[in-house]
Amino acid sequence: MLIKNVTIIDPLLLSKGKQAQAYDVSVDGGNIASILPSNAQRDSQDDPNEGMVFDGQGLWLMPGMIDLHTHLRDFGQSHKEDVSTGTQAAAQGGFTTVVAMANTVPPIDSKAMLERMQSKIREKALVEVLPLATVTKGMAGKELTEIATLAQAGAAGFSDDGLPVTNLALLRRALLEARAAGTFIVSHPEDKDLSGTGVMHEGMCCALKGLAGVPAASEAACIAREIEVVRATGAHLHFAHVSARASVKLIERAKADGLPVTADTTPHHLVLTASDIPGYNTNYKMNPPLRDEHDREALIEGLQTGVIDAIATDHAPHSRDEKAQGFNLAPCGIIGLETAFSLCFEKLAARTTPQEALKVLDYLHVNPGKILGIAQQPLQVGSRANFSLFDPMATYKLDTDQISSKSKNSPFLGRGLKGRFILTLVRGKLAYQYEPAQHRWLTAQFA
Repeated sequence: MLIKNVTIIDPLLLSKGKQAQAYDVSVDGGNIASILPSNAQRDSQDDPNEGMVFDGQGLWLMPGMIDLHTHLRDFGQSHKEDVSTGTQAAAQGGFTTVVAMANTVPPIDSKAMLERMQSKIREKALVEVLPLATVTKGMAGKELTEIATLAQAGAAGFSDDGLPVTNLALLRRALLEARAAGTFIVSHPEDKDLSGTGVMHEGMCCALKGLAGVPAASEAACIAREIEVVRATGAHLHFAHVSARASVKLIERAKADGLPVTADTTPHHLVLTASDIPGYNTNYKMNPPLRDEHDREALIEGLQTGVIDAIATDHAPHSRDEKAQGFNLAPCGIIGLETAFSLCFEKLAARTTPQEALKVLDYLHVNPGKILGIAQQPLQVGSRANFSLFDPMATYKLDTDQISSKSKNSPFLGRGLKGRFILTLVRGKLAYQYEPAQHRWLTAQFA
């Protein structure tokens, strides 16, 4: 495949002093075979077969993003999502690597279950999938899984996501075992007693709707406790889907103390607040809940100052029937893979320029790779062809027909979005193509 006249945007390249400009990029055997300025003279044998030439004029070629928090469901929840549809959604959103959370049904709490998931990944995944295993058996919070064995078998990390490990002595043991195994633990920071029966952020919006609230202290109190366990162990703990201003302040203090903590937040917590929830629309119900404006502003500031390292989607598919049960009974969670980059770019970028896109890629590509310990290469000759083509000027209104996920539970349905991924390649293979982009193939043979 040859992609002509495309602008390369890669934080790892630009940090070495290179400037974004138009290039012709060829791919062969799963790797980038050549990168030449579009106006350069080249030998005809540098180009692949004519039927595989794509016009990238006006498009941005960006490294495939990494999502630290994806629920692929499958097994007993395949009516919501499975490895195939979940990775289709990832590819549509420009992600070439996703971290699959372990709270499947049954959970990935043994080597046998991990191998079942790895088998599904090999058979069905369109992007690269890094599976987590649970911290405790059955996610019951009572007995640790075999962390060393599971890490050696390919678990990328450990999490009881959806449930906090409330027994701090158990968490301490888990962190020590994870450190010895060279891996890390992902925290779901929530004090369930403080959350109680809450379904929305505790505040005026919640009170006006007559719903029970979840205070920000539920998240912050858990983070404060777990930071002290990190202080005692020196082990890496990652805080997922941080949503509250108080949490940001606690993580900032922990980092200032030199503790090995990292954190992410989500696109929806960067874009929405509790006041944006229309009526009792359950597509706006998630855990943690949407917070107040001062929390949202603190998250953006936390990203800009490096207190929050990354943005992760927390892609959590649920069926239409499940979400139709009303705000008190509907499950928490929304989908987010397809819309993540456009939302983050809209909120965090001052202008539609390659330089502004680089900032967003730090949170969705560079820093997630660092957290996972992935050896990253810039988009250069010989590196793996995991990248996407993005049209920064495209505009569209999100509807269910444009969602690859099996579930459609997005609060952004009907919202106008700017920017669309046109192609996503994983190991040089076409994982996603936006259908109207077929005219960009310079011959009809490949399309």
